[in-house]
Amino acid sequence: MNKEDRMGKEVAKLLNLGLADIDQNTLYRLQMVRRSVLENYQPNEQIFHVGRGISAHSGYGWFFARANKLVFSLVILLILMVSLHLKSNYDIDENAALDTMLLADDLPIDVYLSDEFDLWLDSPR
Repeated sequence: MNKEDRMGKEVAKLLNLGLADIDQNTLYRLQMVRRSVLENYQPNEQIFHVGRGISAHSGYGWFFARANKLVFSLVILLILMVSLHLKSNYDIDENAALDTMLLADDLPIDVYLSDEFDLWLDSPR
């Protein structure tokens, strides 16, 4: 048993000694307050004393409480960055392939029949 447990038991013992002298109205009010406090009690975490001046917390800290939002944000950011990178590389490759085929006269016949290709040829650069 550590120091805090012994102190709590001593305080409880001292409070119980005067229990016979409390009038009924005060006892009823104390019971009502105790009941309301116990209904609203929500334990957050326990602190384990593991050594001299050292304590370890159980439960989750602030990071783990918000980790799901952080991980979700990082995954979305990663997906956006990868898609942007792939899109930019694809556009460059597509343009380079089109230029190469145009210079080598290897374009499919559909390109020469397209109205957009005629407009592109007629447009001044």
